[in-house]
Parts: sequence; structure tokens; C-alpha cells
Amino acid sequence: MHGNVAEWTLDQYLPEYNKSDAIEPWAISTKPYPQSVRGGAWTDNAAALRCGARLGSEGSWKVQDPQLPKSIWYHTDAQFLGFRLVRPLRVPKAEQMYQYWNNGVERE
Repeated sequence: MHGNVAEWTLDQYLPEYNKSDAIEPWAISTKPYPQSVRGGAWTDNAAALRCGARLGSEGSWKVQDPQLPKSIWYHTDAQFLGFRLVRPLRVPKAEQMYQYWNNGVERE
């Protein structure tokens, strides 16, 4: 699968994330950009085609989005982008899931 599409994740992109002492298993979003994209895509060089490769998203990835208002998921200008599904070991409580998906940063 490496090299097909990069994978959109729930993480906020932090350049020094791997060097930090993270309490959560991901970097919780605090702003719309940049979000973390991982794995490399067909547009990347061979060194970026690995699970740990990371890239920060940009607003320019959805300039041609035909929806009004623009969607948080419709990335018409990022044809190299797919998504990553992750299943937690333990299912979070409903309140936790709500906080993960409705933290307010999806609004630009």
C-alpha cells in the first residue's frame, strides 16, 4: 500500500511530535491547519514511502471544493490523499468520542 496515497489522520501536525512526551496516542488538534498526513503517496520520492512519513496539510488542498461552505473533508486539490482507519484497543466512552470529533477546529 505504500506509495498509493498518503493517509489523512486525526492528528494535528507537529514538526517535533516524535520527540515529545505525548500523553494521548495522537496530537489533539487545536487549529484547522496543519493536520497530519502520513505514509507518503505516488507524488513523493521513495524516502517518503513509509508508515512514519509525515506531512502537514494546507488550506490550498481544497481550493476547488464545490461546496458552500467548503467541506472539512473535500480535498479536490490533494489527489494524493486518502485516509487511515484506526480501531482503538478499548472503545472510548461516548463523551470522549464526541470531544475527539467535535473539538471546534474543523471550522475555518
